[in-house]
Amino acid sequence: MDLRPVFPLFPTGTDSCFDDGDPAIRRSLEQRPGHPIVVVKFSGWGTLLGILAFFRQLKASFPDNPPVLVTNPENRPMLEHLAPWLDVIDKNVSPRNPFPGFLPLAFSLRRLRPALFIDLQIFTRKTHSALLSRFSGSPVRLGFVSRKKEWRSFGMTHRFFHNRHFPPSIAIGQLCRFLGLPRPEDTKPFLPEIPEGSEAKIRLLLGQPLFRTGKTIVVNPNASGQSGERRWPPEFFTEVIRMLLERHGDIRIALTGTHGERAFVRSIHERISLRHRDRVSNLAGCLTFSELHALLHLSDGYLGNDSGPLHLALATGTPSLGLFGPTHPDLILPSRPFPKALFLYEPHYCSPCLHQSDTPPCGGDNLCMQSLTPASVLHALEHLLWGTGDKQRLRQVWAREDLPHRAARTGTPLALYRQRDER
Repeated sequence: MDLRPVFPLFPTGTDSCFDDGDPAIRRSLEQRPGHPIVVVKFSGWGTLLGILAFFRQLKASFPDNPPVLVTNPENRPMLEHLAPWLDVIDKNVSPRNPFPGFLPLAFSLRRLRPALFIDLQIFTRKTHSALLSRFSGSPVRLGFVSRKKEWRSFGMTHRFFHNRHFPPSIAIGQLCRFLGLPRPEDTKPFLPEIPEGSEAKIRLLLGQPLFRTGKTIVVNPNASGQSGERRWPPEFFTEVIRMLLERHGDIRIALTGTHGERAFVRSIHERISLRHRDRVSNLAGCLTFSELHALLHLSDGYLGNDSGPLHLALATGTPSLGLFGPTHPDLILPSRPFPKALFLYEPHYCSPCLHQSDTPPCGGDNLCMQSLTPASVLHALEHLLWGTGDKQRLRQVWAREDLPHRAARTGTPLALYRQRDER
């Protein structure tokens, strides 16, 4: 039986079923020493964190063709901390008005004369990446499409099928197999040492005596500005923090976020009663990326939505509780196990909708996240950090075997498209 794909992934006619890499691609790179391998991944430093091993493998396997990453400027602090050896181009190309930044970026890539161009924009800004791929002049251009004749494939010489039922790390494994690289989907990200002075600043911000005597829990109530549906309601975060502080008199809460998220985090901080507020620190906008890494390294637990800091907490080994709704844990998390983590997810019929629908069926009123109650989050946190309660009895803890049964039960939101003003 022929088990090859329905359409050939490699137009050159090479066999797709070997793991030593396509010989034509390797010859092409060997014939262009000094010309870089350009990879485009604009946003999502959670995804970038998971694929840094891919860049290491590119650099080690093709030393004459150094990797260059094209990404958003906000990702540079993370890359300077985690991958200072990686060349980064961080031109600001606005999704709403891309042309002022797009043309300089396109010409700068053209001048590099890349030997290989890899387009990793699978869900968003696909037009920008496809045009950059075509304009780059690279003889080999790899990318992912959902259909063989998808419009953006005009920028590619080699089209890989994008299976939406697998996380990005598995898709990267397809590229690795084609290029003859080890597959990184099960590889734990390499994290550098905490910079000297970062831990001292964290201890000062949190209060050293409390930091030493009780648990410190990092709470990040934010999500990407491009998909606010991933946010658990702020009043739910406030309620969980209140219950934690009342039930555990020696813990400390550290609220985190970017500078742009500081006002939102402050609104949560101000809801906490005055008798507990001295044990809650609002560090949003106060930490560099390396200091956030230090905070997670020193902390006893992490609570947050599906966002970049959750991926950093998992990579750091911090016991973590992740909240999922518009995204599915299977499609986001790397395939390796996380023994110190729990993920809460209620498999409603309309979930996952992010990157599956142009607009959320709920009109932005994220019922999937609201179905995760503060009580269920509290119980999961206490089981994770204090070992209380039976994990099998915790509600909404994600497990593959539960999905078909739980997704069909009554009480799930109706997946009818609604307008925001119809709530």
